[in-house]
Amino acid sequence: MIDLLPVGSPATGDDFIDRERETAFILSTIEKDHVMLVAPRRFGKTSIMLNIEKSLQSRQHPCVFLEVENVTSPGEFITDLVTALIECEGASHKTRFFSALGKVFARVQENIDEIETPAFRARLRSHLRAELADDWYEKAKKIDEIIGEITGPVCVILDEFPVAIQNMEDDDARKFLHWFRRLRQVSPGVRFIVGGSVSIDHVVYNVGGIAVINDFRRVNIGGFEEDVALSVIEHVFRGEGWEYSPEIGRAVLDSVGDPYIPYFIMILLSGLKEEVDISGGVPSPALVERVYNRRILGSEGRHYFEHYSRRLRILYTEQEAKAARAILGKVSVAESLPMSIAYDIFRRNYGSGDEDAFRGLLAQLNHDFYVTSEIPGELKFYSKMLRDWWRIYYASVE
Repeated sequence: MIDLLPVGSPATGDDFIDRERETAFILSTIEKDHVMLVAPRRFGKTSIMLNIEKSLQSRQHPCVFLEVENVTSPGEFITDLVTALIECEGASHKTRFFSALGKVFARVQENIDEIETPAFRARLRSHLRAELADDWYEKAKKIDEIIGEITGPVCVILDEFPVAIQNMEDDDARKFLHWFRRLRQVSPGVRFIVGGSVSIDHVVYNVGGIAVINDFRRVNIGGFEEDVALSVIEHVFRGEGWEYSPEIGRAVLDSVGDPYIPYFIMILLSGLKEEVDISGGVPSPALVERVYNRRILGSEGRHYFEHYSRRLRILYTEQEAKAARAILGKVSVAESLPMSIAYDIFRRNYGSGDEDAFRGLLAQLNHDFYVTSEIPGELKFYSKMLRDWWRIYYASVE
């Protein structure tokens, strides 16, 4: 028996399903452009990034993967980037790269013969962070020149990049975004792939404007295609030793709804496994429906979705969050909501009838994949499962 695909963890190896099309497109795109992965939380961006790293490394193409969620300053980011680039470069390039650093940073005066040792890398990181703690912007200009000399091709993958920007002070974030754009312009040998679990448009809007990221080629990561989603469900059923049928596969997809979000599929299948293990029953369409309504939408499944409510408090102003909750509450009980009604709800809860603020809020909710406007003039939830959950817990918000 194989394990269920991971819930909430990046899928790698044999667990990495489909996504060959997205991976191939990204690999082709980075030959000329930097790439920004655009998708909601739990759509598999990190899994795709890790698969790209593996694919490039198998071709002897230098690539580094950096998780930057805990970065809180430009200096920390530059330190992580520089040390990663040193590690991924070939031996002769490492020496040249390090020598160039030594000319910029007074404290970077290590023995180059030790460049491959963990102790060397630890000291280098410590020295770089200390040097960049003060007046990082002036020193960063010198970093431009050094990284610009990399002939490449080198790929740098940055996961949770928007969170790193959020973590910075506004003035630092603004300067950093402009510096990072300049770095991309002067470094033809380096390609960046960035992604994260929050909308980068929302993050950069007030600290640099969309212009600082408009050189990225945006790649949308959607849910699984129906046939792929069904093959994933069948794969899990076979692994668990359960009898699979098209009817039960359809029952799972009908519960999740289109788009077939990988994370939501795995939530439902995990709930089904728990139910079967406890009750000893046999998976069936009826059992899928019961698991969905009781385990997933019930109180024990609330933790799967609470992030979507909590992030409104974190990423939106108090006024925006109040209006957003009211609009989402109303959308959750309607198949679709006319924009005029959404505006009335906004006006009552936001405290003004500022149409620009209303359009801005809808853009944020769209970027963060709460709602979609497939039908002009109408709003609907992006995900059926999230809509069902929101209707149960927040429909009476207004």
